[in-house]
Amino acid sequence: MTSHRTAAHALAGISALVLTVGFLSGCTPEPDPTPTPTAAFASEEEAFAAAEEVYRSYTEAVNLERDGDDSVDPLGFLVGEALDGSLDTSNKLQSQELRIVGDSFVLAFTGQSADFPNGEGATVTALVCLDVSSTVVLDSSDSDVTPSDRAGHVPLDVKFIDSGDGLRISQSELAEAAAC
Repeated sequence: MTSHRTAAHALAGISALVLTVGFLSGCTPEPDPTPTPTAAFASEEEAFAAAEEVYRSYTEAVNLERDGDDSVDPLGFLVGEALDGSLDTSNKLQSQELRIVGDSFVLAFTGQSADFPNGEGATVTALVCLDVSSTVVLDSSDSDVTPSDRAGHVPLDVKFIDSGDGLRISQSELAEAAAC
């Protein structure tokens, strides 16, 4: 009879333990919900406005750098192909002992498309009309070697991507079919 009582007590103890664990797990608070990512932009218009601000700031930084301001970094606005292209152009100009002087201006900025899924990986494309008529290319003797057939207004297809801390210019190429 002692073995039956011992077994009964053991079974009762195990049952109590199982019930207690079950009861306590039911009282465990639910984990905090993780926030659902929200879109970086509420609308296309907002995305276009942000991209335009980036491009205008980039153009201003380029102008300031040309004027000798060492405190600006136009490359900070660029990533990917745009960054590579800018570095290549700088290297070519330097190797040929050429420099560009004068300011460029954004005449028009027209948003073309904006995609901002799940708050990450936003992309924006735009047509930019850049006025380069006030810029000239100078050689090492400060002679103007600007190509005579260079247009004063340049239409550009520009792509922006979200770099995690804001939009950056990722691509910029001549918009062959567009005019400014």
